[in-house]
Amino acid sequence: MPLWNVAAAQYGARPGDLQANISHHLQFIHQAAAEKIDLLIFPELSLTGFQPEQHNSLALHFSDERLTPLQDAAVEFQMTIVVGMLLLCDECVSIGSVGFLPDGSRVSCCKPKSCSDDVVYEQHTPLVGKHNRSVAMGHCGASNEEIWPRTAAALGADLYATGTFVNEANCQHDEMYLQRWAHKYSLPVLFANHAFSAGPHRTAGRSACWDSLGQLVVRADHGELLAVGRRDEKGWHGEIIPLR
Repeated sequence: MPLWNVAAAQYGARPGDLQANISHHLQFIHQAAAEKIDLLIFPELSLTGFQPEQHNSLALHFSDERLTPLQDAAVEFQMTIVVGMLLLCDECVSIGSVGFLPDGSRVSCCKPKSCSDDVVYEQHTPLVGKHNRSVAMGHCGASNEEIWPRTAAALGADLYATGTFVNEANCQHDEMYLQRWAHKYSLPVLFANHAFSAGPHRTAGRSACWDSLGQLVVRADHGELLAVGRRDEKGWHGEIIPLR
């Protein structure tokens, strides 16, 4: 297997402040670049902040030029970067993610939030990367929703990456399912959670990575950091990198 360095950004969002969040994302990206990370995934709604009521005014189309600094960073550092946001589609606003790829392209993954009743959307897990380093994106799905990891495995992904907000009350439940999918589908799983709580929602932190046997590679505690998984000829190894 080729060497592969992946990381979950345990990120503290600035609620409602797009420009501040883009700048803060770039801090994480530069830290990841210093660690030679190939894939960096941020949690659900990392560009807007996790709030009980998301406002449609925060939604962007995935090609919005305000996201260009993230795209430029992906090219500069030859890194796949996946961020969480509200996506503006033709018919609705969706909670989802955008992947910025090293070749300068973008790919989106969304889950309907508020669409008209006559519009039907199919859940889709984009597959990006190649040469034993492909990743299936899955944002905002509940950890017990098997459709996402099952689809990732069917696509032949080498890793399933998901970012969501997991609170303290549900942490053990969510971890159990993520570990189960890794073992069931022989598919490493990378999970990114928020670093800061939002209103009544108390984040558990604990961003993590499991290998294809379902064994824990790395698990974070609290605070802003990178939970890093490194694959080499001996298997997967993990480390925690604090944000500097």
